[in-house]
Amino acid sequence: MVVAAALGAGVTTILDAALVAADLPDWVYAGDADGARALLSTVAGSMVTVAGVGFSITIVALVLASTQFGPRLLTLFMRDVTSQLTLGAFAGTFTFCVLILRTIRSDGATVFVPQIGITVGIALTLVSVGALVYFFHHVAVSIQAPRLVAAVARDLDAAIDHLYPGDFGQGGAEPPPEDVPDRHHDGVVVAARSGYVQVVDDAELMAIAGERDICIRLVTRPGLFVVEGNPIVIVRPPERVDAATIDRLRAGLIIGDVRTAEDDIEFSVRQLVEVALRALSPAINDPFTAMASVDWLGAALARLARTEWPSRYRYDSSGRLRVVADISTFGGLAHTIFSRIRHYGGTSPVVLNRLLETVTAFGPHVATEADRDLVRDEIEAVRRTARTHLTSEADLQELEKRYRAALEALGSAAAGLARSATEGGTSDPGSMATQR
Repeated sequence: MVVAAALGAGVTTILDAALVAADLPDWVYAGDADGARALLSTVAGSMVTVAGVGFSITIVALVLASTQFGPRLLTLFMRDVTSQLTLGAFAGTFTFCVLILRTIRSDGATVFVPQIGITVGIALTLVSVGALVYFFHHVAVSIQAPRLVAAVARDLDAAIDHLYPGDFGQGGAEPPPEDVPDRHHDGVVVAARSGYVQVVDDAELMAIAGERDICIRLVTRPGLFVVEGNPIVIVRPPERVDAATIDRLRAGLIIGDVRTAEDDIEFSVRQLVEVALRALSPAINDPFTAMASVDWLGAALARLARTEWPSRYRYDSSGRLRVVADISTFGGLAHTIFSRIRHYGGTSPVVLNRLLETVTAFGPHVATEADRDLVRDEIEAVRRTARTHLTSEADLQELEKRYRAALEALGSAAAGLARSATEGGTSDPGSMATQR
């Protein structure tokens, strides 16, 4: 926006020079050189001051969000378009006014007042004032806990949509163990640096496997930390892999200093979990924010339960195993959510009840018996935690009601799946469990 303002100042100066003797409309600035200098100087100075105020407000919002919701949520504010546009409007208006100010001349016989440029500067000032008013409103709304939780949940939905790459070969059943590359007998590619795996280029790995006629096994996935010199990829047969191929394989895994949400579905899950845990801390003691986080996590689990997970075994068009991926699982994500919130919210009956209500909401969508068993384990753990920490008989009775409702929801999922299989509407549940 600053560059655009600089270019706009050049364009308006050229127009003013071309139309210096023309009759311009009445709404175009028609003051003298001294008035133009005073006006632009005032606007430029005001924009710098307002930009500083806006930057300070943004920093305050970042500090509040980091303290109450966790430092991982700072990326939401850093990429907030409204804040970027507002600060860009202030900086752009300042740049425009300063560049127009330097073109004003009134030395004796030569007088040049860029009337069009000054008029555009006034218009930009009015736009900046409107942006400032909206910016105050936006910051006040964006730091509210429900809106922040919903924003993180949208990131989680986007991560779920990105979970199923269409160019990652064809999924298939689990091959015999002897067909899977093994680090003790096959070639090993080690990490060139330590850090978090941020992105795995699935299409590039499939292309390398096809070109070199090899099978690639990933021993890490996005979100995991790798240590320099430790294995990240195993290839078979190793004699078909040269130094250039090793460099390409390493380049297919982007390793950075921090976790990102681009390929890491667990990152967005952990963001919502962290919001819930901080809300349950004694310093904040906000169970309602924790309950909102649980609600959105339950909605995400419902989406994940309804959709068939990608197979970790990827085949090419000729049916040859090319890539064995390391992927997240439904059970792993469910355990991440329930175990941490259950541990820190064990003394809060409303949070434990909400965990069971969440199972009631997404339970009917769980498609496989293996996943239902994992969810039942989490339900039992919630029940044990409540019996250990809750002393009120009324609280325990309420939790028992939700416990039974959660089990019934899982039972209805099993009954629905069996009915669909009898009617020929779905694939064999055992094969789906194997794929997961």
